[in-house]
Amino acid sequence: MNKKSALLFIQSGLCILTALGLIVADLIVYFQGSEEKSANPMADIYTVEAITDKAVFVIPLFVAAVIVTIVCLALGVKDAGADKPASSVDIKKNTEADVPSSSTVNTIRTILLVIAVIFIIVGMFNGSLMDVFIKASKICTECIGLG
Repeated sequence: MNKKSALLFIQSGLCILTALGLIVADLIVYFQGSEEKSANPMADIYTVEAITDKAVFVIPLFVAAVIVTIVCLALGVKDAGADKPASSVDIKKNTEADVPSSSTVNTIRTILLVIAVIFIIVGMFNGSLMDVFIKASKICTECIGLG
């Protein structure tokens, strides 16, 4: 295994750990909230404080995953076994279609990634992260019949 493949494994592992951490945090909030709801049926179990206390450990995992993703982009790390896009052959005319160059596509992808990261960071600082997590927790528990 070379260094580039190791980066892909680290990136995948960090993403999986982030998802598992969010799931565990949500379940902890739900089960602790269920006990609270049995004492007070009108209690709101998905408070910002409850979720912040339980989900704060996931933020470093998320940040590490983003950093590893940016490093992979900077180094040009790609999964050789990934599905390849359809060829650029126009079936009707059986000629090469006008396809933007690879560098143009990569530049656009990089710009979009930077914009997305900026918006995520802005959302984290203005409190939207917790709002989204609270809504996702409610939807998740209602979907599986717990809420």
